[in-house]
Amino acid sequence: MKKYQVLMLLGVMFLLPVVLAKLMLTQQWYSGGVTNKGQLLTPPLTANWLATGKWQLIYWLPQQCDSRCEGALFHLKQMPLAVGAYQDRVKSVVLLAPEEPTAVVPVDAENLQRYRSNAAEYEQFSPSEYGLNAVYLADPHGNVMMAYPLETEPQAILAQGKDILRDLKRLLKVSKIG
Repeated sequence: MKKYQVLMLLGVMFLLPVVLAKLMLTQQWYSGGVTNKGQLLTPPLTANWLATGKWQLIYWLPQQCDSRCEGALFHLKQMPLAVGAYQDRVKSVVLLAPEEPTAVVPVDAENLQRYRSNAAEYEQFSPSEYGLNAVYLADPHGNVMMAYPLETEPQAILAQGKDILRDLKRLLKVSKIG
């Protein structure tokens, strides 16, 4: 009888970790090795009109620029400089809505590339999870793949800038395109 108890104990010792691992994965108690700080868009928005051969930070300029807008424009101005040696692979774009021809462009956006979109391009972003209230990251092929929802608090805006920079540097380091 003692032989079978040892054999059962040995079997439980080897099977228990396997059963626990399976349970953790099926109950989603473990969230893999996610390192990105932005929100991954699944599926990505495919915007061929954004395929410029460079990584792009994109922001839709609203009619009135509030603190969230100013934070987004600050990020768009700083990121191409902050990536250092990769700055020739990154550009920032401020998109202007087609129905707002009189949108006042803030002083912060004067040195940024502006693009007047058409209705089809505007409608492509509107139904997305974050709508027009996010800074988006697009790859050189025009796939908009990450979003950074706008923050309102000054400390959160600065933290978001660090998150965008970290993700962008990581993408530029491993990417051979753009």
